[in-house]
Amino acid sequence: MTGLRTPVLRAGRWPACAAGAVLLASAAAVAAEAGPWLEYHNERYGFSLRVPARYFVEGISRNPEAGNVWISRNRQARLIAVAGPNETGGSLDSYRSFVMAKSYAGARFDYMPVHDDWFVLSGVKGNQVFYERVTFVCDGRYIYGWQMFYPVGQKRVYDRVVEEVHRNYRVGSGEGGSCD
Repeated sequence: MTGLRTPVLRAGRWPACAAGAVLLASAAAVAAEAGPWLEYHNERYGFSLRVPARYFVEGISRNPEAGNVWISRNRQARLIAVAGPNETGGSLDSYRSFVMAKSYAGARFDYMPVHDDWFVLSGVKGNQVFYERVTFVCDGRYIYGWQMFYPVGQKRVYDRVVEEVHRNYRVGSGEGGSCD
């Protein structure tokens, strides 16, 4: 995804402050272009995000207590955000391996950072681009995540939407706002 990787600066290239200014200007342009926003806050698990109303409408969630779904106005992209208990008690690494094998078998991965309590999987499977962010909270007892799927041919538009959702997504802290 553009804007999510750490830029590599080489001699003779823009100085770091210029690169940062370009990224900030790009983020501001996406935010202005995408507005107004559909604001979403999940009461049960406390996570929130903003979805650009220019591109998405709210869909029908199978389990509204756990999260929500949004469908693009052209019906070719979807965004899903959910949370719930880690019922198996598996680790972040084992869950990541499971998601890669079950959801993205045969995919080409382009971006796959892993940190202490979160990971991202992004790439292409068939003619669809995917971006999925998963976060473990409360010592791994709860799993939070959001994912977006869209056609490769619309990558330029929706990559920018992914960047904006990534910036404004806020993870909760367990059911009812407590890890207890």
